Amino acid sequence: MTIRAPKDFWSGVMFIAFAATALLAARGYSLGAAGKMGPGYFPVMLGSVLALIGLILVVRSFVIDGDAITRIQILPLAIIAAAVVLFGLLLQPIGLVLSLALVTVASAFASRESKPLEVAALTCVLAAFAAGVFVYGLRLPLPLWPAMMG
Repeated sequence: MTIRAPKDFWSGVMFIAFAATALLAARGYSLGAAGKMGPGYFPVMLGSVLALIGLILVVRSFVIDGDAITRIQILPLAIIAAAVVLFGLLLQPIGLVLSLALVTVASAFASRESKPLEVAALTCVLAAFAAGVFVYGLRLPLPLWPAMMG
């Protein structure tokens, strides 16, 4: 058998690896039941779904023709990684809204297809969504804005 869709094959392998990690991490936790979930319930369910998706992709890669894998672009990956680190460093000093805005703008430099208006719209939507879910919905103690200097 030959791999006809390398992207699907390696994506499937990646999903299976993540599934194995989740299942391995959850092996010592009790599962519980759907009505009363234990600490291992979510990782086991997530791992199972990821394994299924991975298996489907691997099987599919032998059946359909697909794209070849292109060369890995290191610069965009480095920009995204740096943006994640930047978010972690800036969250407490400047707050969720501004740090998320800076990270979104910084991440936009990873793609040549980013347009300023789209990045601005995405920044506003992400900031509003994150504030709504994490600060107001889940009541996490995250600063929204920079602390006032006293």
